[in-house]
Amino acid sequence: TFAYSKKLAALRNVSFTLKSGTTTAIVGRSGAGKSTIAMLLLRFYDPDQGRILWDGQDLRAIQRSSLRKHSTLILQDTTLFNRTIAENIKYGRPEASEQEMIKAAQLAHAHDFILKLPKGYNSIVGERGVRLSGGQRQRIAIARALLIKSSLIVMDEATSHLDSETEKAIKEATQYYQGKQTQVIIAHRLSTVQHADNIILLDKGRILAQGKHTELLKHPLYQKLCPLQLK
Repeated sequence: TFAYSKKLAALRNVSFTLKSGTTTAIVGRSGAGKSTIAMLLLRFYDPDQGRILWDGQDLRAIQRSSLRKHSTLILQDTTLFNRTIAENIKYGRPEASEQEMIKAAQLAHAHDFILKLPKGYNSIVGERGVRLSGGQRQRIAIARALLIKSSLIVMDEATSHLDSETEKAIKEATQYYQGKQTQVIIAHRLSTVQHADNIILLDKGRILAQGKHTELLKHPLYQKLCPLQLK
């Protein structure tokens, strides 16, 4: 249970398990509490009641610096630095080889548009990446996350700026790493999470149901969300 203020709880009696190497999606309407779960998982906040355990250890007993080494967060609003594309991709793992960097960019479907830039990987992106489109910035951020190869990756609305073709490419990238790292995908777009091992349906800070896509199709709210998003 967690509340930003005393008047209203953002999450109430939420409980679930993330199995190592699996992909868990968290879906629901705006304000359901999806992003709050992301913030708690990476310990930007601590729960007001209850605990979050990683391999049996309470997150409160783990140093934040240690937690950061084993986790990666991709937000809807991507942060890029006024440096080259190569430096931005390798920011979390500067010792990575050029081949590893290119592989990550290819998985994120960023490689082709990077090569079309005047200086390729040596192109300066500008302050906060202003010289790139929203989708391009997001693909750079996803390439950076894939290159780090952390134990846990949390995507909070990470595909919100992408067109349908690139969205499909990102879904393929996350599927490529499925089984190799634990993934949490928080999304409004159900098309990005149908492949998840477990989907958690959240509403008003509570878990209404969880299971695979085909199982959740029996739930009225999930049924309501699907026609709005899936062709």
